[in-house]
Amino acid sequence: MIRLKSKEADLKRTYARDLWAAVGFVVLLLAAVVAIDPQIVFDANRPGQRPATIELELVPETEMRRPLPRPIRRIEPVAYATPVREHKLPRPVVVTEFPLEGEVEAAELWMVEQPPKVLARVLPAYPDSARRALVEGKVFARVLVGRQGRVEHIDRIEGPQVFQRVVAQAAKAWEFAPAVQNDRAVPVWVSLPFVFELE
Repeated sequence: MIRLKSKEADLKRTYARDLWAAVGFVVLLLAAVVAIDPQIVFDANRPGQRPATIELELVPETEMRRPLPRPIRRIEPVAYATPVREHKLPRPVVVTEFPLEGEVEAAELWMVEQPPKVLARVLPAYPDSARRALVEGKVFARVLVGRQGRVEHIDRIEGPQVFQRVVAQAAKAWEFAPAVQNDRAVPVWVSLPFVFELE
C-alpha cells in the first residue's frame, strides 16, 4: 500500500501562501502602531544598560634574580686504618693448546643423548706466586672424557697462564660417568670451569 503525502504537510505548496500572509500581518501591525502614535521615534543609540567601568591596578615590575652559587666544598683526604686493596687490571687471557697424538672420534657435549656426570671433582691449589701478586681469574679447560669416564686428553686451557699448570693437574684427576649415545658409552669433549678468588 502506497501512502501519499497529505497536501497540508507539503511545505512547498504552502510556502508562498504563508510568506505573503506573514508580510501582510507585519504591514498591518506597523500601520496600527503608526496610527496610534504618529510621533513615535526609535532611538537606536540609547543603551539598555549602564556601561561597566574597569579599574586597572598598577603592579610593580618584578626583578628576576639568579640564585647565588653554592660554595664549593673542599674534599679532605681520609686516612684509612687498614690498607686499601688496589684493583689491578685483569691479565690477558692466554690459551695453551695440547695437540693430540692421533685422531680421536669424539662428540661435542650437545650431540650426545646423556651428558657425562661428575663423580669426583678435584680443585687445584692456589699458586703461591698468584696469591702474593693478588691475581684472580677464571680458567676453562677443554678435556676429552673417554668411554671409561676418565679424562684422557686436555685439548686447551683458557685463562691466566699462572693458573694453567695447576688446572691441568687437577683436570686430569676428575672422574665422570661416561656420556651415552645410542645406549653405549662414547667419548665427548667437556669444558671444565675453575675459579680462583682470594678470600
